[in-house]
Parts: sequence; C-alpha cells; structure tokens
Amino acid sequence: MSYGFIGLAMRQHLIRRWSLMRCVSPESVLEHTASVTMLTLIAGTIARERGKVIDLERLMGHAVVHDLSEVLCSDIVTPVKNATPALRAEFRKLEDAAEKQLIGTLPDSLQNPIQSYFELEGYEETLFKACDVYAAFIKCKLEIAAGNSAEFQQAFDTLSSTLEALKGECEEIEILDDWFGGSIGVSVDQLMARPEMTF
Repeated sequence: MSYGFIGLAMRQHLIRRWSLMRCVSPESVLEHTASVTMLTLIAGTIARERGKVIDLERLMGHAVVHDLSEVLCSDIVTPVKNATPALRAEFRKLEDAAEKQLIGTLPDSLQNPIQSYFELEGYEETLFKACDVYAAFIKCKLEIAAGNSAEFQQAFDTLSSTLEALKGECEEIEILDDWFGGSIGVSVDQLMARPEMTF
C-alpha cells in the first residue's frame, strides 16, 4: 500500500511565498520550511544550553509541518489572512481541515505521533513563532542585499520592529541574531575570510 503524505509534503516546493511581491530570488514554502527548521534547531539548542526545558524533537517536528496545510489551501499573504479577527478564524478553520486531510494520508500507526507535531504551547510556541519571523526577516534582508529594496524595505522595517519585541521575549533570538545576523547577505568569500568562523 502506498501513502500520499510525503508526496504531498514535497509539493510545498510548488507554492510560492511573497506572491504579491517581485522577488529577485523566489522562495517556495519548502525552502521557507527548511530555513525555519534550521533556525529552530539553533534557537532550541541555545535555549537548552541556557537551562530552559525544551523538547527539541517536538519543536523541530513543528517546524517541519507548520506550513504543510498550504499544500491544500495555498499560502495566503499575512495582511489578507489577518485583515479581521473573523477572517483569521475562518482561515484557521481551513488550515485545521487541511491538516486533518493530510494526516489521513499517513499509515494509521503514524497519524497520532505526526499529528502531535502540529501544535505547540508555552515557551516552545513563542520561540518557534520568533524563529518563523526571523526566517522572513532573513528573506527580506537577502532581497534588499540583492538590490530589491523597493519591494522589501517596508516589510524589512516592519519585521525588524517585530523582531526587536520578540528579542525581549526570547533571549535566544537576540543571541542568534548577534552570532549569525551579520553573515546574512554577504559573499561566500567574506564569510570564509572571517577569522572567527571555523568549520
């Protein structure tokens, strides 16, 4: 018997993010998911190293599946999705229904374990949302570095303000930005030349 879950999940590469904006480098939902997962791994590890109780497997599992519903209901831009509380609630219902359909394409033995990754709470949820915002911030920074400030400067400014507030809630994001933020949008030669960077 063949199950559709992974085949459907891989179709995230067909869904374009930032659909109302001209991008120098188009980004798919699958690429965004990979970025968020990497940031979540680093931020979650920093949190644990600083003594916080973090279920890193659950945190990363959520990062992997957090936009999976978009395979069935597409990527709706944030200003539209959050235009009114009622509209946001309706989109949430649509996403929940899509998640249930997707979970149904797994073998029975995997449905409950994978379903558990779709929800987070407490500090893990706050930290994950901060990583999701930071991934969008990085995308804006890369587009501006590539000369596309006309499209991305306003989004960058908005996300910068959001990020500053999130740093107050999640010290891990401030640490992550301090350690890695300066490397975003610079050349490989510059990255390799930095004496503090070791591989």
